[in-house]
Amino acid sequence: MNPIIIPLNYIERKPESDKYRIVGKGVTVEFLAQFINDPEWTMERICENYGLTPAEVHSAWAFYYDHRSEIDAHIATASAHDAANDEESLRQRQALEARRDAGIDDSG
Repeated sequence: MNPIIIPLNYIERKPESDKYRIVGKGVTVEFLAQFINDPEWTMERICENYGLTPAEVHSAWAFYYDHRSEIDAHIATASAHDAANDEESLRQRQALEARRDAGIDDSG
């Protein structure tokens, strides 16, 4: 007798996105992966704060482990993008402060 395989369909990826999410919740697997080894974030706390069930969180974590290299690459790309944006914002703020300190009025 062949076993019956029962899929658990908690994870989705929309065609226009490269992010995996909990179905109908919008919470990404990448986001939930950060809590895997964080003792401050218990299963109960994650579920309460993000409106998830334990099964959804465990499914996201299992999916992360099965697709770790792909998801870690997404996380690294997002981190690099965020760092570049932070640096650009700092440069813009410094330029505005320098113009202000020099008495240049940009108000139009």
